[in-house]
Amino acid sequence: MKHVCLFALLAFATFATPAADLLIEHVTVISPEQSQPLADRNVLIRDGRIVSVGQQAVAAKADTRKIDGRGKFLTPGLMDSHVHASDSAGIPPIGDDPALVALRDAYQRQQPRSYLYFGVTQLLDLASFGSGLKPFESQPVKPDLFHCGAAPVLDGYPTAMIPQPVRYLAFPDYVYEPANAKEHPLPAGANEADHTPEAVVERAAKGGARCFKIFIEDGFGPRSDWPMMSKDTLARVRAATRQHKLLLIAHANALGMQRIALDVGVDVLAHGLWNWDEYDGQPDLPAPIAEHLRKLHAKNIGYQATLRVLPGTADMFREDTLKDPMYAKVVPPSVLAWYATEPGQWFKQIMREGAPPSADVKIMHGWLKQNEQGMRALRYMQELGHPLLVGSDTPSAPTYGSQPGYDTYREMRLMAQSGVPLPVIFRAATLNNARQFGLDKDYGTVEAGKIANLVLLTGNPLETMRAWAQIEKVILHGNVIERETLAADKKP
Repeated sequence: MKHVCLFALLAFATFATPAADLLIEHVTVISPEQSQPLADRNVLIRDGRIVSVGQQAVAAKADTRKIDGRGKFLTPGLMDSHVHASDSAGIPPIGDDPALVALRDAYQRQQPRSYLYFGVTQLLDLASFGSGLKPFESQPVKPDLFHCGAAPVLDGYPTAMIPQPVRYLAFPDYVYEPANAKEHPLPAGANEADHTPEAVVERAAKGGARCFKIFIEDGFGPRSDWPMMSKDTLARVRAATRQHKLLLIAHANALGMQRIALDVGVDVLAHGLWNWDEYDGQPDLPAPIAEHLRKLHAKNIGYQATLRVLPGTADMFREDTLKDPMYAKVVPPSVLAWYATEPGQWFKQIMREGAPPSADVKIMHGWLKQNEQGMRALRYMQELGHPLLVGSDTPSAPTYGSQPGYDTYREMRLMAQSGVPLPVIFRAATLNNARQFGLDKDYGTVEAGKIANLVLLTGNPLETMRAWAQIEKVILHGNVIERETLAADKKP
């Protein structure tokens, strides 16, 4: 433990403040506001921000660190606008067993480094509760983290999936719905005034949230009995977010749920459309689905496809998931070994729902087939020219198939497989995300004045998606980090 703490202190001293100017010479700059790459540029960085980007030689100070960028590509750092940094993928979130606590600690120490390993330098957590983000924020080397407030309706999703004794501890900022009072009364000792839409949104705003998330979900699969907010309550939430200048984001992935979100006037959909309700299983893009997507486009609603949600669950049913060599780079060795044990398969057993192991392949293909609908919907949004956002929803559930950083990369890869051009994906992961969430003053492009969160690659990301797996260096607030020093299998 003393060794780990010493390493953390040394890392903090190294990355907290740049010691000298940084000059990246003769590099090709790829920035989303530019129509084409800018060859042979010199990029000067000072005090954590970009000072200049130009072709002229730079009169550098004597102690300036220089990087030869010949044959390399410099981009803005990526942003993943849908993560859950307080969760530990595949590890039970409840319980004080020392072994589980140690696993969660190991995961949380590596998590920020895994995002950086794939060039993700900004994150937006869409469901921050209480002190849940403290483990992430306490790490010495980490992406810049922003968060949303979030409020489920009392006893609705996602609290409906949590046992009653701890339900309100996990989600204290629920909204009480008077229309559901008969079946879902206010818990004993709770004050109704603390759980109005106005009170909950105000607390989120005072807590530094950039946005506010609601959950429009009446059940998964055949279920449709989870309580939801009434039309009046949703309108009050919308009014409160506007009063506090917060973007309103909705969890909604089914046609009927997204129609409600459209009527509410949300700013961003936190999921793409992979549940088509009565149109499920139809080929191509049914006319009602296309009509709905055109309405989203007309209202300029932010669109996170979150294509990795269903495959992230399906990956638990693949025999080779834990043998993926990239897992050794983003998952701590102790956690990776535990995933392979019988206790580590706990969520897989839940998702089997009593089916035998022989059904694993069928279960996997079922999830992947459902995801094809989300890919078709995304392709149509791209054809409409809709500005897309990159959000991976990592981890989307307690599945070890969803891993930090790696899933951001795989989300982008699935976008490409859906037919979205690489330059459009690049823009979605940089400037579009920054603009949507009011961060474009500091992030999203390689320009003078921007925070120097950058990625140096050996491949051109406008030509191959694999370039994002060929990162050489990550630059965080002007500090240069060699990529492999961030890997989970790299000893301090």
